[in-house]
Order: sequence, then C-alpha cells, then structure tokens
Amino acid sequence: MRKIFLFVLVIAVFSLCVSGLALSKTYKFYIISHGGPGDPFWGVVMKGMEDAASFVSKGNPDEDVIEATYLGPAKYSVEELVNMLNSAIATKPDGIAVTITDPVAVEEPLRKAIKEGIPVIAINVPDPRPPEERIPYLFYVGGDEYLSGKKAAERILTIGKPKRAIVTIHEVGHMGLELRAKGFIEVMSANGVPAEKLATGLDPTQAIEILKGYFAKHPDTDVIFTLGSIDSAYVITFLKEQDLVGKVKHAAFDVSDEVVEAIKEGITLFTISQQQYLQGYLPIIYLYLYDKYSFLPASDVLTGPGFVDASNIGLVEELVKKKFW
Repeated sequence: MRKIFLFVLVIAVFSLCVSGLALSKTYKFYIISHGGPGDPFWGVVMKGMEDAASFVSKGNPDEDVIEATYLGPAKYSVEELVNMLNSAIATKPDGIAVTITDPVAVEEPLRKAIKEGIPVIAINVPDPRPPEERIPYLFYVGGDEYLSGKKAAERILTIGKPKRAIVTIHEVGHMGLELRAKGFIEVMSANGVPAEKLATGLDPTQAIEILKGYFAKHPDTDVIFTLGSIDSAYVITFLKEQDLVGKVKHAAFDVSDEVVEAIKEGITLFTISQQQYLQGYLPIIYLYLYDKYSFLPASDVLTGPGFVDASNIGLVEELVKKKFW
C-alpha cells in the first residue's frame, strides 16, 4: 500500500508540474518605430518596453515570459521601417506595436499581419485617415500631435504676439511632426502671425546653416518651435552662437538633457512631453493582457500633451537622468 501511495503521489506531483508548464508561455512582442536606438527619445521608449517585459515576466502567477524586441532605423527611412516590419511579421510574433509615420507605406504589411491574427497597436503616431480608411489596429497609445501643436502656439501667444514664427522640421513627411506643425501654424496664422515650416534635416551643421540663411532673409523672426529633441539640440546651439538668446523665443517638443538645461538657463520657454516611456511600457502590457485574457481599453490611450517649464523642471530633471522622461 505504501508503494502504491508513493506512486500515486509522484504521479499527482508530476501532473501538477505538467499542468503548470502548460499554463506558462513565452510571448514574443516587437516595437517597431521610425527612430533608431541612438535617438534619446526612443531610448526612453526602449526602457519602457524593457521594464514592462521584465515586470510581466517576474510578476505573473503563470510564469509567462515576455521577449520584447525594439527595431528602428539608425536614420529616418520609411523603406527601412517597412523592411523591419516585414521581417518582424515573418517571425509570427504574438503582437506588434508600430509607429504609423507613413500610413500608405505601412498599410500593406500591417493589414497582412492583422489578417494573420497578429495583434497590432499603433504608438507615437496614429493613422490620421477617416475610420473607414485607416489601418484596423486595436488602438493607439501616444500623444495628440495636432492638439499639441495648437497648445504650443496658444501658450506662446499668452506671453506675447510674435512678429514671425518658424517650425523646424527635421523629418519631412513624418505624419506626427507634420500634424504638430499644422496645429501650431494654424493658430499663429489665425492670430495674424506669419508662420511656416523650415525643413532642416538631421545633420546639425547643415541645419544651423539653413537657420542662418533663413534669419538673414527674415530677421524679424522671433519664435522658433522645434518638433523633437534632435532639432531642439541644434536650435539651442544656433541661438547661443548667434547671440539670439532672449531675442528669439524657443518652444520645444520632447524632453532631453539639452532641453532641460535650456529651460533652466532661460533659453527655452517650455517643452511638450508626450511621456514616451508609457509608449514603450503600455503596449507591451496591453499586448500581453490582450493575448492572455482578451482585455482591451475602451478607447485610445493618450499620453500627452503635457508641459514642462521653469515651474516644474526640477521635478522632471532627475527623471530625465533615469530615462523615464
């Protein structure tokens, strides 16, 4: 009887172990964006992704494991983004989060992924087309780009009406940047302020030369609105080199070490944060919850806009160093 009891006990324990193993699963998720890991903004998104993967892997009772991979071209390239997207889809992942910087370019691979049953979440930049035309991803996690541009212009106008304003755009055709610029220019134009986009590109030396040329033609320009941490860095350098600090108001988008220092020094009035850590963290959590329990939020999840200025820069500064902002 004792031997039979032990045999039954061993079988029972083995069955429990097998049952536990059956519950556990390794989930493979991708975040694919238009920005490379070297961009400070996307470095924060990557940290959010990694923290979420670690949190789920260590904290769930079923011992599920999350493998999360970030893909993004070193330099802005729609073609490279599409190639990375196709490569990720070919691995049959359990979910993808992707930036819709060019809806037409990414439409075919994303519709293919969705048709194959791969859950897709849009991050950072949504598909701006009407509902019946847009890519049928689950939902969007990110800021409201158009609203952010409008809010930036409105805030500057409360300080004083500019003579002329420009919006530097470092990645022409990037839907998110274009919407920020559109909102800003519309508000300025409605208030009688000449405003336009200035394509500067990604090379700092070239961008500064473009800015010098523009200011030579339009010396009355007294506001610059930058759309990301990349162009903010070279605009801050330009203002210092040309002795324009205090003469030209600078408003920015995104939080970086350079922008934090510029706000502290009084060079930059404010920057708009879309809290991009959440754009890396939340999609991983949501993809896991969707795959595991079919949970979905009832609407898009907006992570911005939020303003960082002299009044709250002290609170943000330490979090920037820790790559949460």
